[in-house]
Amino acid sequence: MYVLAVADHIDPLLYDHYRPERFPKIDLILACGDLKQWYLSYLMSTFNAPLYYVRGNHDLSFEQTPPDGGEDIHGKLVNYQGIRILGFEGSQIYTRDAVQYTERQMHWQYLRTRPKLWYRGGVDIVITHAAPQGVHDLPNVAHAGFATYRKIIAKHSPKYFIHGHTHLNYGRGQKRVTKVGDTYVINAYGFYLLDYEKGPENHPYQTPR
Repeated sequence: MYVLAVADHIDPLLYDHYRPERFPKIDLILACGDLKQWYLSYLMSTFNAPLYYVRGNHDLSFEQTPPDGGEDIHGKLVNYQGIRILGFEGSQIYTRDAVQYTERQMHWQYLRTRPKLWYRGGVDIVITHAAPQGVHDLPNVAHAGFATYRKIIAKHSPKYFIHGHTHLNYGRGQKRVTKVGDTYVINAYGFYLLDYEKGPENHPYQTPR
């Protein structure tokens, strides 16, 4: 199964310079925030694939005008063809008028999902906007990760934890993929093409040409 993960930036390879022969058949799209509604609808139409998404810190308008199709899975555990997917929106609080949470608020968001996680026997993919604390985050308030996400990784060992928010063009040696325990943490900035079964190590992503 091929999963297209996207976040934060409209990559020309998916839009202005899109050519279908560059890509395999996409089975599922996961969006990690800060992308326009029309773009998410465009991706669903282009790849003829379902979409699950969470809002980024800048996605205030999504409540009034969500993308056509797709499902907001903030605080939800959904099942797609046997794959259990959990989502959390937003970032740490650093300004006004944004989708933001304190660490305590995000912890409570997670606690609300615990009964479903227990009932369904865990989670396979977690999608978020912000990164986990200490993995792909940055040493400033705006791009700090959530400690709650590290707890989710430690307790539930999802196969993949996919996030956005920390742009790869910020410098500082930003990594695309980091393995934490048994979990691959993936930064979806722009886009990342994931072979769900094989994973990043056995099927490393190659930029389409």
